[in-house]
Amino acid sequence: MTINLVRVTTRLAWIATVVVVAAACNKAHASGRSGAASHSASSGPQLDLRSHPDLLFEVFGDPSDPRMIPIAAIEHGELQQISLDTTGWRQLDASYLRSSKTYDIFEGGRAAGTAQVRRGMWEGDDPLYTLPGCQLLTPMAAVRLQNQDKRPTFTVEYLASTATLGHQRDVKPMPSADVERIARAIGSQVAKTVGISQAALDSLDFHAVAFPSGNGPWPTIVAGFIDPAAENPASTQETTTHLILIADRDSTATEYHPTYTHRVQGPLASSSFRRFFDHLDVNGDGVDEIFLEGWQFGSDTYLSVLSWKDGKWEESYRTRTKWCLD
Repeated sequence: MTINLVRVTTRLAWIATVVVVAAACNKAHASGRSGAASHSASSGPQLDLRSHPDLLFEVFGDPSDPRMIPIAAIEHGELQQISLDTTGWRQLDASYLRSSKTYDIFEGGRAAGTAQVRRGMWEGDDPLYTLPGCQLLTPMAAVRLQNQDKRPTFTVEYLASTATLGHQRDVKPMPSADVERIARAIGSQVAKTVGISQAALDSLDFHAVAFPSGNGPWPTIVAGFIDPAAENPASTQETTTHLILIADRDSTATEYHPTYTHRVQGPLASSSFRRFFDHLDVNGDGVDEIFLEGWQFGSDTYLSVLSWKDGKWEESYRTRTKWCLD
């Protein structure tokens, strides 16, 4: 659980940096914004905003001042990267991120309250944030959370959408002792196959969750094992070990088996980490997608979205790592 708090602290520090930079740079960038319309986030097809596509957002930050940023379009049952030029991003902001808008937020695969937009990216004399040297920014909104099932005390981590998403599944929760027992057993099994010793595995921070994903009668289990020193190393040349796995049990199996693994065993500087973020059915096939937060040491975070296909979990979408789109 320690690593989750560290990643959240990093995200909150980033938000604070953006706010400080915005205050310092708004005037410096004012003259450059009007000439930025020719910048494009991608050479590929632009998202057709005239069709009013459904969007997926990430909501994050301090509970007293949360932020919301668009991370994907939902089209034809798939998550798609939002590609727009500067004019298009401003149109998206005007259409989706205005103080009259309210969207459902999701946690644990179902609706968990609402996010009401307090201020859009360009809803004012100056943008909500700026970044030095950046002409094309992903728009962000300041939001107010309402009607939540539970109030976060440290940080906010939600998905939100213009679409009606989520399932209310009446499934009996798996006892936490069983979740830990199964997750550790599968972890030991996977560790042997990828060359991680049991002693090394036992030295890692451990966290596991179980939830009904919709892919069968049994809960899906996600377990993470991560080096507790990975966020504060003496040197980036140090080696590190990390393992995250997903396990499932279908109606014909007598035991759980691994259906996704991601492991790290090597130099910290080049290692790619994952942690469980949430789950939600965003493509409407009845099975939740699993959202993992990913990062490398010293780099920004992103969300890796896993979908159920042919009896295993595969990455079907990955969000951008940068808010500057130049």
